[in-house]
Amino acid sequence: MGTHVWRVLIFICLASCALFAQVNPRSTARQPGAAASAVPIDTELNGMLRQIEQSASNLNLELGKLRVEKWKIDSASKRQAESNIDSVQRNLTAALPGFVAAVRNAPRNVAPGFRLYRNLSVLSEVLNSIAESAGAFGPRDEFERLADDINGLETARTALGKRVESLAEAQAAELARLRSQLQAKAQQAPAKVVVDDNAASKAKSTARKKPKPASSEQATEPPSTDQATKPQ
Repeated sequence: MGTHVWRVLIFICLASCALFAQVNPRSTARQPGAAASAVPIDTELNGMLRQIEQSASNLNLELGKLRVEKWKIDSASKRQAESNIDSVQRNLTAALPGFVAAVRNAPRNVAPGFRLYRNLSVLSEVLNSIAESAGAFGPRDEFERLADDINGLETARTALGKRVESLAEAQAAELARLRSQLQAKAQQAPAKVVVDDNAASKAKSTARKKPKPASSEQATEPPSTDQATKPQ
């Protein structure tokens, strides 16, 4: 599984989450202060992770017992072997536990599972190189103990790879289903409201017209009869 496949898996994961939020907006809403419920981890995955942890612990011990200085190789090859051993031990004790914890916290997420798988693949490659050197230049018992633990780690790595692949396929199917739902909703367009611009213009023009003045003649006031009379 290369870098391109990793990017595709991450895209599928993020895209499916985004589409799920659009189709089911209420499902992602949370009450203020409410904690996210933990996703239960299945028995199969829990067994894989425990096997990885146990194999990593055994490998760290066995690598520490190797006496590279006694191997029948040149000094440059000894230094390279010691450097590889140091790198692997740092990964087993510092990096690997974080990858395992991430998978345990998000068992249905493709990204943490693939990161753990990729790290195990790198470890497997370097460990096989160390084991070959131990078998060729060191005591046979050291090689046998180391090979047993490497096989245990490889078995867990293979099982994890199949799980990640299954998760990716399931999420791809879910993504296609959600996309179909969005397309179906988009096709259910509301009825269009037809507006008669001419009628609206006429109504606006009529509202602005002033009323015409009355055509009848204005009434004249009658002459005042209240006049003072002179005395006779």
